[in-house]
Amino acid sequence: MEPIPLPPPFPLLPKEGSPNNLSKSENTKSNGVAIDLDPVELWMKLNGKVNGTFLVAWQNTPTVLQNGPQCGLVALAMAAQSHGRAIDTDSIFQKALNMGITKQGELFSSFAMCELASCIEMKPLLLDDGFRDAEVLLRYLISDKMLLVPYDADCNHSPCLKNGHKAHWALLVGILFQVDDSFNHNGCCSRELLRQNIYRISDVHASCDLPSLVNKEKIYFLAKHGKSKRLAIWSYNSLQASNNNLQEVDPKRVNDLEYVLPPNNNLADLRGKVIVLC
Repeated sequence: MEPIPLPPPFPLLPKEGSPNNLSKSENTKSNGVAIDLDPVELWMKLNGKVNGTFLVAWQNTPTVLQNGPQCGLVALAMAAQSHGRAIDTDSIFQKALNMGITKQGELFSSFAMCELASCIEMKPLLLDDGFRDAEVLLRYLISDKMLLVPYDADCNHSPCLKNGHKAHWALLVGILFQVDDSFNHNGCCSRELLRQNIYRISDVHASCDLPSLVNKEKIYFLAKHGKSKRLAIWSYNSLQASNNNLQEVDPKRVNDLEYVLPPNNNLADLRGKVIVLC
């Protein structure tokens, strides 16, 4: 495949007190930008990875919480606002209602999500079997793209396997991946030490071969969704498995008077799908 062109350096998430409403934490500064690495450091401690070397990249993203089954609309609103679009969830909901693709905010179709994204001047790219190639997703995320991903959400909102009965939308806003201590970037990108063993990558060249060198077992997504203000960190494998297990609408929701349901209640239009937002 042809290399994906990469943009200039991008900022990291700000501390609480900004419009993003992230959790309070001790902060550091990089090039005058306040950033919050506490969720990453806590995750490293809880998962026994404090001695690992990690590279990280993420984008400023506002927090928007959902009201009812509006997870997809909220994820799209966060992405749109991060791209400078002056639009809120209610406005997106009205557009979706007018398009006939939802009744309460539910979206059981990735094609409908793409149509809605286009309607608010986003440029969606739908990937079938989206998790098949880890290098492709890694390149998108380090090149200033965000990804909309459907998955099954557990009680703590992390990916789980419920056959699609807990289908939920998340917005992937960044990437965290582990490299060997001997990693040599060969000038393909810049690394800036933020805290012990955590480096921000920037100035990534289009010819950078870093994504092809990272094993997917060492890739973790930074995600936001409509049920929490906190940044979530999920492994590549867990989100892939959850995305691929979306089979059917929860039988408790099989009511076409209340929801716009997919044919035969089959979630084939969510299963395996990833939407890249430009």
